Amino acid sequence: MDNNKIDLHFVKNMYNEMQEIWPKDDLWYQYTYSQISYFLKKVSKKYHFTKNMNILNAGSGGNTYNVPGKHYHVDIAEKNLKNVPNYYIENIESLSFPNNKFDVCICVGSVLNYCDALSALTEIARVLKHRGILILDYDQSHSFEFIGTPYFNQKACIIETFNSGYTDKTWIYSPKYISSILRHNNFNILDSQKYHTITPLIYRITHNENTASAFSKFDKTISYIPILKNFSCNIILCSQKI
Repeated sequence: MDNNKIDLHFVKNMYNEMQEIWPKDDLWYQYTYSQISYFLKKVSKKYHFTKNMNILNAGSGGNTYNVPGKHYHVDIAEKNLKNVPNYYIENIESLSFPNNKFDVCICVGSVLNYCDALSALTEIARVLKHRGILILDYDQSHSFEFIGTPYFNQKACIIETFNSGYTDKTWIYSPKYISSILRHNNFNILDSQKYHTITPLIYRITHNENTASAFSKFDKTISYIPILKNFSCNIILCSQKI
């Protein structure tokens, strides 16, 4: 793989080969899934999501996360979409939908980290209605994992990482960069949650996902310490198009 870009053909094949996107025996991904699910449940209740809403599920892998609404599943990998209604095999950087179609966009599971963030978020803004809600999850560069490396707090850069046993390459982004793109596209951030704070540091030391994931139980405690929680690996945001 070219170090200077994401090979989407490789990414597509990787996800098509995976037995599970959220392996039940992988503590890291189970914790990630639990945090995303919790945030989506909270947001869908707070902003009164209904079954009549049109939802763009960007990079869905066929998962609705039990969020009510009519989901339009978009992914570059077809394996997990074949048994769900309303699926589209395409890149979220170039969507085939008309302007102002969706009430909600869900883009979670670090989908944004395989994309050019500016292109993807501009497209999402285009297809969201006025006052539409975007739930966005991504891996950030201002993380304990990258302290002392050239990647720390970079606006945007590509790193080598792991993904369910695969060696993978993804983008990581600084929160300031993502926030600036959201503002540029007329999004107002309403809510946020940071998670996987101490786990990336433990992974960097041990190189073992499950060992690192055992420390996720300290995330809630760390969330009360602003200086520490800002070094999380993952950020999930709820924004509204204004």
